[in-house]
Amino acid sequence: MKKLTTSVLAVVLSSSFAMVSAQKVQDTAKTQDIEGVVVTALGIKREKKSLGYATQQVSGETLSDAGQTNALSALSGNVAGVQVTAPSSMGGSTRITMRGISSVTGENRPLIIVDGVPLDNSNVNSVDTQRGAGGRDYGDATFDINPDDIESVTVLKGGPAAALYGFRAGNGAIIYTTKSAKKGRTEVQLNTGVTFESINIRPKLQTQYGGGSESALQQVEINGRTYNVPDYSYDESWGPKYDPNLMYLPWNAFDPEFAGDYLKEVPWVSPTHDVDSFFNTGVTYTNNFSVSKSFENTNVRLSYTNTNISGIVPNSKINKDNLNINVSTALSDKLKAEANINYVRTAGFNRPEQGYGDNSIAQKMYQWGQRQLDYSKLKDYKLSTGEQRTWNRTAFDDATPLYSDNPYWTIYENTSADQRNRFFGSAGLTYNFSKKLFATGKVYGDTYSQTITSQVAIGSAALSEFNIQKRNRSEFNYEAKLHYNDNFGDLSLNSFAGFNIMDNKVDVLNGNTNGGLVIPNLYNLSNSRDNATSTNSASHWSTRSLFASVSLGYKDFLYVEATARNDWFSMLNDDQFYPSVTGSFVFSSLLKQDWLSFGKLRAGWSSVAGGGNPYIRGTYTVINNPFQGDPSYSMPNTFGNPLIKPELKKTKEIGLEASFFKNRVGFDVTYYDVESTDLIIPLPIDPASGYGFKTVNAGLMTNKGLEAMVNVTPIKTSDFSWDMTWNFAQNRNKLVELAEGLNTYVLTNAPFRAQLAAQVGYSYGVILGTDFVYDDNGNKVVGSNGQYLASAIKPLGSILPDYNMGLRNTFKYKNLSLSFLFDMQKGGSYFSTSHMWGMYSGMLEESALGGNREAGVILQGVKQDGSINDILLDAPTWGGTYYSTVDAQNVFDASYIKLRDITIGYDLPKSLIGNAFQGIRISAFARNLFVWNLDFKGIDPENVSYGSGNFQGLEGGSLPSTRTYGFNVNFKF
Repeated sequence: MKKLTTSVLAVVLSSSFAMVSAQKVQDTAKTQDIEGVVVTALGIKREKKSLGYATQQVSGETLSDAGQTNALSALSGNVAGVQVTAPSSMGGSTRITMRGISSVTGENRPLIIVDGVPLDNSNVNSVDTQRGAGGRDYGDATFDINPDDIESVTVLKGGPAAALYGFRAGNGAIIYTTKSAKKGRTEVQLNTGVTFESINIRPKLQTQYGGGSESALQQVEINGRTYNVPDYSYDESWGPKYDPNLMYLPWNAFDPEFAGDYLKEVPWVSPTHDVDSFFNTGVTYTNNFSVSKSFENTNVRLSYTNTNISGIVPNSKINKDNLNINVSTALSDKLKAEANINYVRTAGFNRPEQGYGDNSIAQKMYQWGQRQLDYSKLKDYKLSTGEQRTWNRTAFDDATPLYSDNPYWTIYENTSADQRNRFFGSAGLTYNFSKKLFATGKVYGDTYSQTITSQVAIGSAALSEFNIQKRNRSEFNYEAKLHYNDNFGDLSLNSFAGFNIMDNKVDVLNGNTNGGLVIPNLYNLSNSRDNATSTNSASHWSTRSLFASVSLGYKDFLYVEATARNDWFSMLNDDQFYPSVTGSFVFSSLLKQDWLSFGKLRAGWSSVAGGGNPYIRGTYTVINNPFQGDPSYSMPNTFGNPLIKPELKKTKEIGLEASFFKNRVGFDVTYYDVESTDLIIPLPIDPASGYGFKTVNAGLMTNKGLEAMVNVTPIKTSDFSWDMTWNFAQNRNKLVELAEGLNTYVLTNAPFRAQLAAQVGYSYGVILGTDFVYDDNGNKVVGSNGQYLASAIKPLGSILPDYNMGLRNTFKYKNLSLSFLFDMQKGGSYFSTSHMWGMYSGMLEESALGGNREAGVILQGVKQDGSINDILLDAPTWGGTYYSTVDAQNVFDASYIKLRDITIGYDLPKSLIGNAFQGIRISAFARNLFVWNLDFKGIDPENVSYGSGNFQGLEGGSLPSTRTYGFNVNFKF
């Protein structure tokens, strides 16, 4: 990876020199592009040259051109300092952080803003789902953002940039600005596209040995005849080597109903239709229609988008409808009204379960199973009676499923459904008292209801059940600001002050059957064998805020800005004051050199706090399930702290940005130093107190890092241009201290082995487990049983990467454009349960030992006396050591290099389309086409995420990652 980094820098620098000689041909770039207006905190538009903090903009075209359906994951590789983990699961969660991790147990994601609306980005995935222990990934609420409606994205990377948003923007903010009608224009657009998705990276399975535990098949007598039959109750593949002359009865040969298969022997060979044949080619259809009209004093835009997704797993789909209305009108010379309303309906059906769970097909395909199974035969998954047919029979003459359901039974019978209906938007007035003084008042709302149901059918290996969850969430912000802008000779003033009232409510209702279902195919709580259980919860919290900002400019080259905000919390005793001070010095205004197009030095400081969770101060009684018909109650495991304070995050940053040779070369570099204190931690306490933990303020975490972006235009003529953008981000995170006497805080456990923890002296997200034992010469030490000795529990790596890079090239020739992005990550670690069990059960390619399992394995290393190891292990025993001895065997480097996206577009010339259209653009795109530099070739490091929270890096059973490709046609009328 180091070699690659050097190569990228060499390309950028060499291109810069090539550009210097090429710039004399023709250049129409304007310095005002560098000094343009950007949207900042609270929706304030500012000149970029006046900003004393780091921001970066991404155009809406970048999000939509590559066929993205997720406006968050589309940022991957495009913004320096932003780390995006975007698994390819259908509608799955997108984890996004900026400038590292600052809280051990709190929120580490940035605030998402759409046209001023703080958009809820809740993730409803269970704890078990997020730690890889099984469950469905229902995605994040920001999946509701429509990429086709996005005009631009502004990324406010740190505290100085986002301090005006208060406690929720301590991790920065991402501001989406949607499209609106342009003054003096009427435009009608139809945008239609199709995307195809196919499996890409997945564990490679061995194709030389079949299922069972012995080197020979068992023999059974049926109707007076002896047959070879595998032990179908054994869900591992340590059976005999394939032999086309060896005939046996497959799992589907025992049902007289299927006469063509009944007692029909087949050869013991690798299946014609293997695991890959199970998956479909996923298809996504996207259709957007928009019309915008500008009247004399009114601008209106209406947009409707339908997105229909069919996943790679059969019988899985998502349908999403987005409706957007954007209106602004001048009611008088002084009064302007505006409103932006969005309605989104997101309906998912049978999102695949992942991780180590009963209904996880990935677990049944890559971790456990028998390798001789033909998936074309598995499609006949049930009898005419409705009973299941599975390969994992309790015995050859007992069809009861033992551990694994037939995968087709899983996807057609054990299904789920989810639906979210959402309204978000704003309405407001602006009154101009004069050209210098104006006031705004707005109401921002975000409200939705979500229903999730899941079912397990009678006849499954797991207990039948039905679950239903209903969630309602709403947040309203009432905001008013008074602005005063003026010029006093060489001085300029931009200022405003205002208040915000935020009110947030959440209520959740859960219902679960108990003891199984009574009547098959009736999924209702009343069909519970025992009394169904229902629970409900509700939370209500609010914040009252005052804020102000003053920006002074001197002769358009020196700017100083100060902001202040004070929040009063309903969930904490103490209010919190957030100051920030920034400054910028535009030295290019003084130097006046032809070779220097723009140059600015900037610096900033801020102090922002985190608010904590609702009811964190109190200790509340837990309502348990009834016991023998009587209600039961208990004390909570964690004792609340009435004196708890907000977490505090102080940021210092300094940056330099410049462009040269009429903007043909430019760079933007930022160094930041972030210190987080008063971390909110559940501290373990003496159980004799009646509690296991007490919430306290303790700890110190630091993040120090470098962000860089380089823009180069090596060639620019009237017909052809080549633009390169390179971004780089390196963050050094360190947990300096926790509470007194506490060195390690375990965040969660992997399904079986390994833990995720915050440990003093290390980066956040340490994977804990056993390592090899080494002698003084660095040799691995083997015990008397021939297996590796395991160390005590120790850190095996952090989930945080060393650095991230992105490199985008864009070529334009007349009406033709080509763009491609390389996205790179160096470092970080993850633990793979699929590798652990896949080796244990003889499923993975490496477990075949090149087709010579019979020879056994001698592990490389030395005995405890220092002599070379010569102890022979049989293959199954060797495979078992991946679970029973050293966890480090299943920890892998998370580095990757991806061709993240490639797009090619062509604007049809006017001579072809005539006057019926203003324009027609045809584009083709592909994403995640190629991946290099993987440590474990069977897992995409991005696919080890099952939620967007703090639990990351624990792979429990992932579906294959995917590559996508498609095309899009845009008509402008």
